Amino acid sequence: MATTSLPDTKLLTFLSEPKQPVTPPPFTKAEILAFPEVKAWLARGYDLDTFENKLSPKDAHQIILLVVLARRPEPGA
Repeated sequence: MATTSLPDTKLLTFLSEPKQPVTPPPFTKAEILAFPEVKAWLARGYDLDTFENKLSPKDAHQIILLVVLARRPEPGA
């Protein structure tokens, strides 16, 4: 895949297991960087920009994780 065809940012969404008896702890940066999908985008030239843990509006014991990856600038750009 050519670098020019990649978007400047990539948004990924992850969900914790639903119907937990208690709310799981928020995802950490280390956990996020270990996700296979995140690793694949990092290998394509992206860096972790931001992430946010949110409680699901449908299940108060489920976390929705929003991850924003940003493409690294091209050398000399």
